[in-house]
Amino acid sequence: MNIRDEVQAVIFDNKKGRVLTLLVQKRTSKSSHPHWRLLKGGINKGETKTDALRREILEETGLVNIEILDEVNNYEFVFGGIRHRVSSFLAKADSTQPIKLQKSELAGHVWIERARATKLLYWRNEKESLSKLDRFDSHSDSSVKLNV
Repeated sequence: MNIRDEVQAVIFDNKKGRVLTLLVQKRTSKSSHPHWRLLKGGINKGETKTDALRREILEETGLVNIEILDEVNNYEFVFGGIRHRVSSFLAKADSTQPIKLQKSELAGHVWIERARATKLLYWRNEKESLSKLDRFDSHSDSSVKLNV
């Protein structure tokens, strides 16, 4: 079985005490209705996980001012005869930056509070990755307060 290593971003912003999470609507070939997702993509040969994450974020959203804080979750799944190994990272961004969606893959985006984001996410593994956000309320960046 082929293996594909991937990275996923739990992108958040903390504005005036409110923690907002970025969700994207991923286009699928099998469904006319796009699902709300965390941003995710493959790791190219020779890339580190964080290099791949920065590249995917830039390609799919146009965001450049990203602070990757920590790896928060790992999971695997099999789809289409491929074993996907996903590493999820917590990444801080400025929600006022303009978003330039990669239209071939994404249908929309939203900055939303975590509780609502959890309800919108389609996949259980992504909900689990998002739930790790509350473990970083005392992260080394003292300006980040994740009491949600």
